[in-house]
Amino acid sequence: MTHPSRPTFSPDLPPGTAERLRRHADRLVPAAKGPPRRRAWRRAAAATAGGCAGAALLALLWQPAGLLLGVLLCLMTTAFLLGLVSRKGSPTDDWGDLFMHATWALPASIGGVVGLSLLLDQVVGPLHALVPGDPALAALYLAAGASGAGAIMRPGMIPRLAAEHYDQYVLPEDFGRPHSYVTRQEEPEAHLFAQLQQATDRVEEGMRILGDSFDPGHTLPLLREEEWTLSQELLRLRTLRRELAQRRREAVSTQVTKALAPQEEAVARAHDALTERVEVLAGYGERVHEAVTAHREWEQCQAIADRAGDYADLALTSTRDSLPTEDLDDGLLSVRAARTVREELVRKAIDAGTSLSRTLHHRDPPDHGRA
Repeated sequence: MTHPSRPTFSPDLPPGTAERLRRHADRLVPAAKGPPRRRAWRRAAAATAGGCAGAALLALLWQPAGLLLGVLLCLMTTAFLLGLVSRKGSPTDDWGDLFMHATWALPASIGGVVGLSLLLDQVVGPLHALVPGDPALAALYLAAGASGAGAIMRPGMIPRLAAEHYDQYVLPEDFGRPHSYVTRQEEPEAHLFAQLQQATDRVEEGMRILGDSFDPGHTLPLLREEEWTLSQELLRLRTLRRELAQRRREAVSTQVTKALAPQEEAVARAHDALTERVEVLAGYGERVHEAVTAHREWEQCQAIADRAGDYADLALTSTRDSLPTEDLDDGLLSVRAARTVREELVRKAIDAGTSLSRTLHHRDPPDHGRA
């Protein structure tokens, strides 16, 4: 275990949003890129709705603008279709490929706009006597504006969610190099946070594997909250530690180095305190992992015992000798022993979780923003 392996999300993030972002972790924004412009998506939706509404009003009130607005709507529809078929949502990934797609996208857009205009003209035809423009084209622009704004602001749009909730998740990249080995001396905070993530993952695994016999109750939510809190503290500690290392490298005299000593001591004390907190949580995760291992051991021993009769029949038909009774008894004893160990370790894990819940429940963690 050399590095954090997955994103960590704030407990305040809605579960549905966190699940969507978790499934698309590659679309999340690392802290190194800086905070995105929060209101960009809202501005884009407002601009789309406002622009289409203005075009609809122009088409409704000024007949000469109808042809130009119709051509513009066809081009917008073509661009939308090309955006759907282009890789990564970018129209510059492969110009040749997009040109080939344009050979069908443009005629399809023209046909769609003209066809819908004729269809809508049957519905809004009576309005021709009341306005000088084209009511059908205006209706198309209103529909395009509503659809565009809705698509931009739809709940599951991953880039928008990633930008709006930028400060409510932490990525492995935020702790340094996620895909290469780093030593504890290079990235000590990354190693600590990897241990914490492993503890949470082990408790979640215990819920899946052990079933009703192991119910962490409030422990898992508290553990996730502690994971988030520690991620903020570890990132802050990492920033200060790296800043001190840079200052030490740039020190021009021993006097400067001595001046850094109190700050380095503070960083060391903070690291020791966080290490102690992580070790408590990692110890609980290890208890749960031992219970899961014992459960799997019991399941495997039970499966072996369930097939003992088949092997006894095989021995009888092959050698005309029955399988020794003591061998069957040994298999049953192994099952009983494995079950006893499993129940004991599950009980210990539950007790450890209860004790940890009391400790975490009464702790008031500091609230830090994303580093």
